Amino acid sequence: MLTYTMIDSDAALASLLVSWKESGITSVAMDFEGEFNLHIYGEHLCLIQLFDGSAYYLVDPFKVSKEALQDFLEDKSLEKVMFDCASDSALVRKQYDILMEGLYDIRVLALALGYTGNLSGLVERYIPDYVKPSGASKKKNQMTNWLLRPLKDEQIQYALSDVEHLFTLRSLLFAEVNEKGLAHDVAHQMQEVGKSKGPDKPGWTKFSSWKYLSKEEKVFLKHFFIARDTLARKYNVPAVRILEKHLLLQMAKDVPATDADFHIYCSKCSPKRLAELTSALKQAKQDALSELGRA
Repeated sequence: MLTYTMIDSDAALASLLVSWKESGITSVAMDFEGEFNLHIYGEHLCLIQLFDGSAYYLVDPFKVSKEALQDFLEDKSLEKVMFDCASDSALVRKQYDILMEGLYDIRVLALALGYTGNLSGLVERYIPDYVKPSGASKKKNQMTNWLLRPLKDEQIQYALSDVEHLFTLRSLLFAEVNEKGLAHDVAHQMQEVGKSKGPDKPGWTKFSSWKYLSKEEKVFLKHFFIARDTLARKYNVPAVRILEKHLLLQMAKDVPATDADFHIYCSKCSPKRLAELTSALKQAKQDALSELGRA
């Protein structure tokens, strides 16, 4: 079982950073756990796991201020070794307006070597004595509610395991990358990890079939999406509990004409919110028609 220190205040985080600097530690392994529209509305950073090569730490972002997190995550002098940092960097950028610096993404090394899988598969490939957790246990912890406190021991060990092997993997993969003459390309790509490639796209444009929709369908999908998410935010529930994505898409393609038509799409919505959702979607339809010049 991995032992750890809980960092649950600005002072504790500042003290840790000072101790690393005094000890000459300039690189730490890092990972996040978050809430992604699974238990409540929106995306939220719930936990930061750290490993400095000898000791493990858990940072509770519910107890640490944005300013303290920003000082840590934007510190260029402290390298943060991660695996596939894109979603984590996007999370803190959107939630806190934090632009992470000093990132080293092991996934860049893995991709250069032709590996496209996840961290668990990479650990299995390069660390033979690794004990793989059961599929049921892994899925359970992936779906767990990281918002709740206190965290369970099982959650903590799962979270810490994500940083346990990052330094070892970095060393092994970099040696292979160097041997194959890929170090220069990797170094160039590493300069861009964690950086936004442009403004964050609105949610309705992230549907896999977005590019195949007609102009009208895109306009209706946008307004139906906004109506659904506004209600989800109001009640602080995952948006899919208000209306599932595939129903939004169907509605944009076959726009309801009557209240009864709207009720068909909203049949899984709770009765107490049905009237409110129907009203919001009817208004969204009118907003879409106005945008299309057909009001």
